[in-house]
Amino acid sequence: MTTPANTNSNANTTVSDEFDLSGSLSAAQDWFMNFIDTRQSVFIPCLVVIGIAFILHIVVGWLLARYANRMNRDGFQWTGIMASSLSLPVGLAIWAMAFTMVARMLIAPDPTKAEAAILVTRIAQVRLGIILILLGWFLVRTVRRIEKKCAEIAMHSDKLDLTAVHAVANFLVVFIWLMTILIAAQSYGMDMTAILTLGGASAFALSFAFQDVFKNLFGGVMILFSRPFRVGEAVEVNNLAGSIEKIGIYQTRMRGWDKVPIIIPNSMFLTNAIKNITGISQRKIQFVIGLRYQDFDQIKPVVQEVETALKSHSDVDGDGLLRVVFNNFGDSSLDIAITCLTQAGASAGDAANLQQELMIKVGEIVAAHGADFAFPTQTLDIPAPIETASKPDSK
Repeated sequence: MTTPANTNSNANTTVSDEFDLSGSLSAAQDWFMNFIDTRQSVFIPCLVVIGIAFILHIVVGWLLARYANRMNRDGFQWTGIMASSLSLPVGLAIWAMAFTMVARMLIAPDPTKAEAAILVTRIAQVRLGIILILLGWFLVRTVRRIEKKCAEIAMHSDKLDLTAVHAVANFLVVFIWLMTILIAAQSYGMDMTAILTLGGASAFALSFAFQDVFKNLFGGVMILFSRPFRVGEAVEVNNLAGSIEKIGIYQTRMRGWDKVPIIIPNSMFLTNAIKNITGISQRKIQFVIGLRYQDFDQIKPVVQEVETALKSHSDVDGDGLLRVVFNNFGDSSLDIAITCLTQAGASAGDAANLQQELMIKVGEIVAAHGADFAFPTQTLDIPAPIETASKPDSK
């Protein structure tokens, strides 16, 4: 059961809350009316500023779009890319200038006052920060569009490397945003000397702690710019051979001839010789045959006929390295070394087929001269007759 005292207390609380709410609304209304009354003189300039910004946005956007289309049509694609990248950031910059001007006129109609001067300074700093961000965004848009255009060229031409294009673009984007942040921080009054000193000391310490990481990163950069090999080419480095599948900033992935993926740190390419097998202009064929010692008289005619056969073969480069020489008295054979080069442009499969054909031809030449290939033999020389003793009969 509610007592009269409690009823009066609740009623007083309700009346107090209603009084506070109505008082707050009344105070807000008074402030708003005072704000309107003291700034009636700047309403028309504010509307003029917004109208000018609207017109400039439309006109500048139309001019840049038309200029970009004309440049692309006339073959100046890079200029067209910059013009198209500039359109949206310029439009936003126009509105940023307009809104900050309107805010300054409304918030601080009398900039001679101390409080108003502080607000004007803050608004100017905000405007500068927005402009710097839009400038960085324009540069990033330009870099990304140039990256896209260069990637299209790299996919249909050997003049550019696709991996290098992406790596350079990513580096430029990070560099642009980093410089934008540093310039913006300096414009806001931050002491950049301390920041740069701390960053330099940190970089010096990290260079020792992560020297292997930096070696790999530097190796990746050198690969992308010097381009000793490209994706899809066959490479041999440090007794590892295979086809390059991906070139990264930190490591490179190779697919071995046994189809096993091999991950190679890029620092290995800085300290080891790289053999680009795909870049071979001619294939070398080299093998050795061994004749029997009793075929010594046939060595000279066999060598001459084999050399003649190599020079007359259409797939052998007769003007390049070609050598057929008797070069060794082996343990059980007379060794003849045969060396020649294929014609330019021959693949590894063509070289293997040519070697097989030449070896069969050499075998036919050796057989035609009544000679034969040697195989490992041993001769047992006994200086005296062997005496045999019969076992006495046990009977």
